[in-house]
Amino acid sequence: MKNRKTKINIEIVPVVVLTLLSLFALSPLSSFGGDLAEAEGFQTSADGISYPYTQTFTTSAYYSPLPCQQKYATGSYEADIRLNGHGVHGADGTDVYPGMVAAPKSYPFGTKLYIPGIGIVAVHDRGGAIVDSNGDPNRHDRLDIWMGYGDVGLKRALAWGKRNVDITVYGINNELSEQISLVGYSEEEKIAKCGSTVTTEVPDVTLTTTSFVEKPKVEIQIPSDGTMPVNLSSGATGNTVKALQNELKKLNYYKVEPTGVYDELTAHALFKFQQAQGIVSAETETGSGVFGPTTRSRMNEIISLRSYTKLAIETKKGTNSNPAKIPEEARQAYLTNTLAFGSKGNEVKKLQEFLKKSGFFKSLVVTDYYGEITKEAVAQFQIANKIISDKSDKGAGVVGPETLKKINELS
Repeated sequence: MKNRKTKINIEIVPVVVLTLLSLFALSPLSSFGGDLAEAEGFQTSADGISYPYTQTFTTSAYYSPLPCQQKYATGSYEADIRLNGHGVHGADGTDVYPGMVAAPKSYPFGTKLYIPGIGIVAVHDRGGAIVDSNGDPNRHDRLDIWMGYGDVGLKRALAWGKRNVDITVYGINNELSEQISLVGYSEEEKIAKCGSTVTTEVPDVTLTTTSFVEKPKVEIQIPSDGTMPVNLSSGATGNTVKALQNELKKLNYYKVEPTGVYDELTAHALFKFQQAQGIVSAETETGSGVFGPTTRSRMNEIISLRSYTKLAIETKKGTNSNPAKIPEEARQAYLTNTLAFGSKGNEVKKLQEFLKKSGFFKSLVVTDYYGEITKEAVAQFQIANKIISDKSDKGAGVVGPETLKKINELS
């Protein structure tokens, strides 16, 4: 969309799923009768492609937020707008309507497709993440389906999630009309309400009402020590994503209430964590924003250190735990969290006080902000303690697990 920044891509572990009409169990030809029967004859386009053909696409869903919703994917209207945009027109200027499709540029505007569970649709939109596979055998071309406004649009988008679907492509075929079936559709959805200035009407397409059904959701259990049990990436949902968001929030990278949805905000927060830990250096780097093995291992080190510290504090308060079983660095813990440029809070103040006493922090004033002076002081401390060789090291100026351990040993 012209004013949509990105899409909602949510893994198919939703609280609801679609109940498909019986017609979707049939082949495209028998499902929609005459229109598809007439279009079924093979046609060859100017670029030599024979239609129709069937291939597997990775499909996701998006919607347009409204200010009066009961729930939001990211917790607030403003955050959903930042994530998803207002959504008024497709990239070709077509007014948005339920079932409208965003596709890679290799699929011209007006291309007709049959998507099981949706119906006969047309391409009218583009998107930064909606790209083709570029010959990668491990990927499929992408499609995104607009699911509506407000709560009902969000609910449909969550229900659809992200899935691989075998889709029939008919090319630009004027003999084939759009016939769309969406869950819970009502005529009231033709106009965006809730005080919105958008009064765009949905084009005259055939829509059929079906209903939502609940699906039991199996959640991965978080270990008792709080460590993260699985790798995660954009589109994931559930308690593991919420646990990751909570950890990123504790480290001051994730600024909103955890949602359990691995969205763009989560990926960006994780990138900032990876950057601070020296795992990646740029957001365009492979693995950026992905909670993979290296990032998960580093995160679990931090979680474990925090657990040791908590146990040490409880021991000092007179618990019956045996101090001899607590790691030395935990009993002497001075700082409990990793820190990096941009961090704020009392931990930063304690870090500056430690560095000042050690002769590395040159500012006359101790603050609670991790700025350039603090970063330089940390780098000098790391070099002096042989944690890094010089300031070109990726971890220079970052209080990661090894630097944190050394500070706690010396404090």
